[in-house]
Amino acid sequence: MNQIALTFAALARGLVLLLVLMASASATTPPLSAIQADLDAGRLVQADRAIAQVLAAQPDSAPAHYLSARVLAAEGKWPLARAALLRAEHLDPTMAFVPPNDLMAFAQTVERHTEAGPLQSSSRGVLVLAAAFILIFLYLMVSIVRARARERQGRDNGSAS
Repeated sequence: MNQIALTFAALARGLVLLLVLMASASATTPPLSAIQADLDAGRLVQADRAIAQVLAAQPDSAPAHYLSARVLAAEGKWPLARAALLRAEHLDPTMAFVPPNDLMAFAQTVERHTEAGPLQSSSRGVLVLAAAFILIFLYLMVSIVRARARERQGRDNGSAS
């Protein structure tokens, strides 16, 4: 009987510790208003990190998923933004926490970017980087071809003497 009481006491302590850890985890998540402020200020890395904390602590929070969609859209991650927006709408079909006009405009923007496909939804920076890579590749290939032609020409001139 004493063994059962000790086991029960250990389980109770473990449960209390778990509850304390869960409470402290939810207490340390940043408020959505702070994440929105980071987003508005263009601090996307901080906003992304903070919304990840909130979603880990509150995975069924429609406002958190909506704000996640906003952060992802600001980062140009349109397919992920669409998924987060759909998750928010699934969790709270009314989406009463967002002004209807704002929600409609954002949903249309997300749809427009996801329907455009990956090329149009990519940022111009990625396209410029790809073009630069292609130009550098072509330059290197032309340089190699020229160097080989000079080698052949040098060999041909050396054998003609």
